[in-house]
Amino acid sequence: MIGYKTEAFDEVLSDYDIVFDMMGGETLNRSFKVLKKGGTLVSIKGQDTENLASEYGVRFEWFFMEPDGTMLADLGALIKERAVKPVIDSVYPMNETAKAYEVLKDGHAVGKIVIAVS
Repeated sequence: MIGYKTEAFDEVLSDYDIVFDMMGGETLNRSFKVLKKGGTLVSIKGQDTENLASEYGVRFEWFFMEPDGTMLADLGALIKERAVKPVIDSVYPMNETAKAYEVLKDGHAVGKIVIAVS
């Protein structure tokens, strides 16, 4: 395990086949360093604007979801069957949305942050 407050992941990890970036920005750019040649970085948050994939000899893919009811229904079925288990960091009532957003913005949540709508 890497202590994100005391260790830089890109100085500790190396030779990975694939990295999934959920942060973008500087984290995305640093993630290229941990891949082995020919590896793949997939991001949902940013683009390879500095052409780092070419520099590191890896592949970059950007993944963006479109709203799709059929896909959501399929995902719901997988969750119901326990084939997929969502990881929830914390649940906040609607009136604490600002607090939930602060936790999300810090980038240290482990799992999803949920706003409960009653």
